Amino acid sequence: MELVCDPSVASLYKSSPQRARVISEYWFSQNGYCLACDSDRLTRAAPNTRAMDFSCGNCGHRYELKTFTKRPPRSLVDGAYAALLERINSSSAPTLCLLGRDQSWQIRSLTAFHSSFLTPWVVERRPPLGEHARRAGWVGCNIRLDRIPSDGEIAIIENGRCQPKSEVRTKFKRFLPLEGLSAGQRDWTTLTLLAIRKLGKARFSLSDLYECEQQFAQAYPGNRHVRAKIRQQLQVLRDLGVLSFEARGSYLVVS
Repeated sequence: MELVCDPSVASLYKSSPQRARVISEYWFSQNGYCLACDSDRLTRAAPNTRAMDFSCGNCGHRYELKTFTKRPPRSLVDGAYAALLERINSSSAPTLCLLGRDQSWQIRSLTAFHSSFLTPWVVERRPPLGEHARRAGWVGCNIRLDRIPSDGEIAIIENGRCQPKSEVRTKFKRFLPLEGLSAGQRDWTTLTLLAIRKLGKARFSLSDLYECEQQFAQAYPGNRHVRAKIRQQLQVLRDLGVLSFEARGSYLVVS
């Protein structure tokens, strides 16, 4: 994998955002590979395709690319709220790839946020543009990176070094079964896994998670069965191999 971009591919563009988009997308088209299958090539999406920049011609998995010199720590500005939410609800959300580079276009990092963890709770609606804006009334969104558990964040390039392709794919494929769940079900799985990671314990009890009940209630204020939903998601996470049951109400974090 080449770890430097070619700025000359954007020589016809003067706008900095346009140059960044053209340069990074060209690099990704030459170096990106599918995480969901064994294909080493990705296909660019047609111009103006909503909430997707690339896809795999073999398995159809979708990717959206963003590039930064400094990655936002908490919230990522994205495109149209309705378009992304539609993809999420139809189980066709893209895997979000964040490309980190320096001013000379040396690649420092490439991180994939698993499509299964892009859920309605993670997508934050922005206020509509004002009446005097060129696109008055348009509604964009933010992607709340801080609401995605570390399991959904997979390093492809880290500190200027490529991670072994086989290891990257193994980590990614582990959570592909979540794509068979509805967006609402994945929402609960994401929040439950995030709560478990925040506990910071190798072993925890059901009562430990019940202490986080207020966090769940804030995310789902209309749900009156929070504890039952938590227990349901523990079963899902056990089936994924994230947890094992030690005894009644006692759990071990496997990895």
